[in-house]
Amino acid sequence: MFSVSSRLTYAALWLRKQHAGRDWSHSVSVAAFLVFVVATFFVRGHALPVGTIVLMAILALFSGAGAAAFRQSASLVPFGVFFSAWVALGGIIGGPGYNISDFFNLVLLGAFFLSMAQVSRALSTRQILSVVAIAGGASACAALLLHIVSADDLFDRLVPIGRGRNPIPGAGGLAVALIAFVALWLDRPPMRRVTSLHFVLILALLTTLAWTQSRAPIIALALALPLALWLSRRGGTAAVLLACGGVWLVVTGLGLFEPMIKAAICDSDADWCRPSFRSEIWGWVREQIALHPMLGTGPSFRFDKTWMSHPHNGLFGVAMYYGLVALLAFWAMIGFYARQLTRQEDRSLRFFGLASLLFSFGYMGTDLSNPFAFFNMHYLFLWLPFFLVLGSNQATTRREGGAPLPGTGELRQI
Repeated sequence: MFSVSSRLTYAALWLRKQHAGRDWSHSVSVAAFLVFVVATFFVRGHALPVGTIVLMAILALFSGAGAAAFRQSASLVPFGVFFSAWVALGGIIGGPGYNISDFFNLVLLGAFFLSMAQVSRALSTRQILSVVAIAGGASACAALLLHIVSADDLFDRLVPIGRGRNPIPGAGGLAVALIAFVALWLDRPPMRRVTSLHFVLILALLTTLAWTQSRAPIIALALALPLALWLSRRGGTAAVLLACGGVWLVVTGLGLFEPMIKAAICDSDADWCRPSFRSEIWGWVREQIALHPMLGTGPSFRFDKTWMSHPHNGLFGVAMYYGLVALLAFWAMIGFYARQLTRQEDRSLRFFGLASLLFSFGYMGTDLSNPFAFFNMHYLFLWLPFFLVLGSNQATTRREGGAPLPGTGELRQI
């Protein structure tokens, strides 16, 4: 085993070799991406993630990565235009929950798309997935240690650290770190000297996920991994969309029939058998959709219940917040993305994108009410894979057409 000092020396030498003689924007992009991922997994606030997104987006505009990504994914532009115009129209004549921050959230999503295009130009897929996986695994280890030393009762729900400092969204971010590990191993197992590190981090992720007792993320992950493995080999666009809808229906159905399920298998309302109140919430959602079917209530609308203020369902939430037309547009955008996924030649990126998409739809079965809002960990388990796949297409073409990027051999083995 390497000592700590030798590992740090190796990392410093690798970084120097990785970016020697290259455009300075690549080095800045790598540093910004590392800060973004580490901050997301370890820091509760949003200033660092937003700041690094903006920085990487600016670099993408100057380096040409952004323009190339927009050309490659030109079909994505109409969706951005539609949702921006729809939110503006909602702010004028829509429901009571529209405000200017809703538009800025869409601008931030556009910046995130640019930033992922820039990162794809600076790092290989394996390097990007390694950053997400290792940062997530380290966060899981820290959360486990913190829970063991500070919890009044070890059997209480574990709360992950970082931006998702809540058992449910925190579990979502850790699940995508686990998906990244699976994608790395499917592509190529790591070198022997880091295999033990992978196993330790994977075990920490699995333990932390179970300890959060977050039922929907765990069920969604259990469904997403085998489905993504099958779809990555022989699935088309229609099969991907059907799988997304199927995973969402399973998790939503479990929430809908929760009272009957609990009556059959539970003796109390403690821990795993705690009530979710999803059926009651979705009744309120149905009423609001009936009142605002076209433009929706607006994403800032909240129910007047301190214990449960939002729809707790991604598709129901889009329909309630933005209206039924926007829900159709959201599905069309997912269809465009599914088509791009099935054409992705990078095996590890295709699996990572598929598994994360399926997991996101399962997660939306009982949570993630507004996929367009910047909150908690949802960038990591929905939009980061989404924009990484779209942004990487142009980077892959560029690399295939020219000389390989220097200095990538070492970390490709991680």
